[in-house]
Amino acid sequence: MFSLFKKKKELPSIPETSSRSFTAAATNRLVDWVLSFAKINATLKQDYIQLVLRARDLAKNNEFIVGYLENMKRNVIGKDGFTLQCKPKTIKGEHDSESAVLIESLWKEYQGAFRKFVTLDETQGGRDFDILILRTLITDGEVFIRRVEDPFSKFGYRYELLDSLTIDPYYNEELDYNGARVVMGVELDKRGREVAFWMRDNRNSDQYFCGERVRISADDVLHVYRKYFSNQTRGYTPLAGIIMNLSQMDAYKEAEIIHARIQACSMAVFEKNGSNGGALQRQTDAKGDVPAEFAPGMFVFAPDGYTTKSIQNTSNTSIFGSFWKAVLRSIANALGLSYNKASGDYESVNYSSLREATLEDRASFEELQQFFIDSWKEHQFYYFLDACIQNRLLFGDIDSLFPHKFFGRRFPWVDPQKEISALEKEYDLLLTDPITELEARGVDPDEALERWARWKQKVDEKKLSFMQQDPLKIASEPEPIPIQQGGQNV
Repeated sequence: MFSLFKKKKELPSIPETSSRSFTAAATNRLVDWVLSFAKINATLKQDYIQLVLRARDLAKNNEFIVGYLENMKRNVIGKDGFTLQCKPKTIKGEHDSESAVLIESLWKEYQGAFRKFVTLDETQGGRDFDILILRTLITDGEVFIRRVEDPFSKFGYRYELLDSLTIDPYYNEELDYNGARVVMGVELDKRGREVAFWMRDNRNSDQYFCGERVRISADDVLHVYRKYFSNQTRGYTPLAGIIMNLSQMDAYKEAEIIHARIQACSMAVFEKNGSNGGALQRQTDAKGDVPAEFAPGMFVFAPDGYTTKSIQNTSNTSIFGSFWKAVLRSIANALGLSYNKASGDYESVNYSSLREATLEDRASFEELQQFFIDSWKEHQFYYFLDACIQNRLLFGDIDSLFPHKFFGRRFPWVDPQKEISALEKEYDLLLTDPITELEARGVDPDEALERWARWKQKVDEKKLSFMQQDPLKIASEPEPIPIQQGGQNV
């Protein structure tokens, strides 16, 4: 009998062993990789305090991190701090140069170290306070900047940097069924926006995590941190990936120093030689002491019945330098710095390698500068303008006075002669212009032209003519058109 339905042809089965998988996800006896399925906030609840305390300890006791913090201070903040360039507009939309000069003058007074208008305790000027913020951002991974009104200051507001550990990391609570909650002392609404911060008021105590828990509105506190994961509520130190390596390197270096000291010293033991003699504890020197320790330049006689045998530590220490350098390279790379910059080692560099490393370092510094400006200086400048308008130091609305730009520290050329030649070629090819180059150096083009005009005026008043080229004259006079005579340009 034949079936009316054709039997479906079965496909050959593929054995499981032939399927390909990600080798990065393989698990076997050679892969000892412990993973966590906890979200980032759960991980921070467990490790945050240890990360902060260890990073702070490195900032005090580890010379590499001490040097790194000094590098950041010099290159991100710089000796002059952040420079303000104001570009306020008139009602007609034109540049208001008078208001610009006044705002910049007031800002300079406000940021100055002499009057100390910036901090609540009146101990720091604007630049020093910025350095403290940057240092805390590196060690703690976050900063909490509290704004306090000061009716006795003409600039209206003062700032206080709260200790990150006083924002109670142990306080976690679900506030309602809509999603409002407190995560590690940060109160969030259902959309995840910061509403308030819960701080332990322990100013009169030397210990953390004690004192009354106080609620501070988020309107008065600026919380600055880098968000590396979705739903991350607290920041963590950028040193997290290298803390253990640095700790082990400290221990290794200490062991090598002790080893070198031992190797440089002569040591000995007393070995019984079978001769008749009293017990060692009864053998004394002329002073009545049993020789148990040796000092440099010290010679002693062996007790009766014992022979002195020297011990020499001759193990190899020649690999220390190369191993130390290799580890520091990986640590410097994790911090976004070149090895030469981070370690101060310029032993084997040339122009090309130094320039490449320098450009990478400057990119890291400028990126951090921009993050610092966006996260902190813009807020500070807004409230500075608001206070100046309220106290009638400035006239106008804040929207017209607010246009501005901050410049961080700018860097000199690696090889001025070569780079100036390259810049001249860019000018010839119209790839850049004076305004772009001046602003890249943090110089206001309008101020630069005004200074040149003042210089020219002073030179004319003194009837001097020692300048080979007058930049203002060159810029204003058109280039002469060549006239051809006999097939040649005249």
